Amino acid sequence: MNKLENIVIRAATIRDLKAIWGIEELSYSAPWPKETFFVDITFNADARYCVALVERKIAGFIGGWFKEDQLHIVNVATHPSFRRQGVAVRLVQFMMELASDLKMQSAFLEVRRSNTAAQRLYEDLGFSVTGIKPMYYPDNLEDGLTMTKVLERAHSGD
Repeated sequence: MNKLENIVIRAATIRDLKAIWGIEELSYSAPWPKETFFVDITFNADARYCVALVERKIAGFIGGWFKEDQLHIVNVATHPSFRRQGVAVRLVQFMMELASDLKMQSAFLEVRRSNTAAQRLYEDLGFSVTGIKPMYYPDNLEDGLTMTKVLERAHSGD
């Protein structure tokens, strides 16, 4: 498929919760509860969520926790209608740019061992496997791979 060029990324709000959770449900065999997103977006000072809009429709979302000097990308998903068109790439790039601007040293995430498509996407963005979390995913006791990227420091000549 062609890469979309008209992707707009903005901060997620509580009004986006229904769309975010709908994408989550379509994307994962063991989706997070809607309450998890509500708590992160509303109360977690370390959490930032963003949505990708294509023609004003939410095409995907990303969530990250910014703690100390690391960005932990906790969730990223794209609506099935918009997959393989660059939405997830733009979301991850956006979040890493934000982390660099906030002087974070690195970004990391977990991915299912069986999700080779996501692993390739992350590798293309400069992540590499740095660890294995045995039986990390409780729905089928699948291992998780930790992937990490050292972030480029934002220019300090502002």
